[in-house]
Amino acid sequence: MKKLAILCGIIAALLCLTQNASAQYARRGANIVDNSGFILSDSQLINLVGQDVFDQTVVGARKQYKAGNGLLWGGLAGTVVGIGGAAFAMYKITNDTAVDINDLSSALEEEPGLAALYIGSYALASVGASLFTAGIVLKSIGKSRLNWVGEQANAAKGYTLNVGPTPHGVGLSVTF
Repeated sequence: MKKLAILCGIIAALLCLTQNASAQYARRGANIVDNSGFILSDSQLINLVGQDVFDQTVVGARKQYKAGNGLLWGGLAGTVVGIGGAAFAMYKITNDTAVDINDLSSALEEEPGLAALYIGSYALASVGASLFTAGIVLKSIGKSRLNWVGEQANAAKGYTLNVGPTPHGVGLSVTF
């Protein structure tokens, strides 16, 4: 039992060490950073991954990531404002009119301003939810493409040290 605990401790220590050894460059936001957290300039990134990868992947991935981020937060704001406006309109309609809530159409006829607010808010919430969904998709695509660029930059270093599955079981592997 004691040997098993020691072996598990050694494997855990190796996993912690390999995490630092294989992660030379990583993605933070729409940028690639080094181990110390400094953002790589475009020229440094071109030196690591090449001009073709930079032009074909990095530029587009950054645009996708930033556009997705904008759509995500804008869509979220639109959804929240739309739901709030619709809830406010419904609250005012049900509390300020003498019409039964089950007869909502006559209540909307009596209060055309609140009806317009309700319909407009509902439309804003629907558009906001659509933009939010599109933002999630764009941001995740841009994020995965930038992660791939970080992996290519790590591969340019020449080697990686990994502990995990190998063709013959679990073990320590060095990739050149």
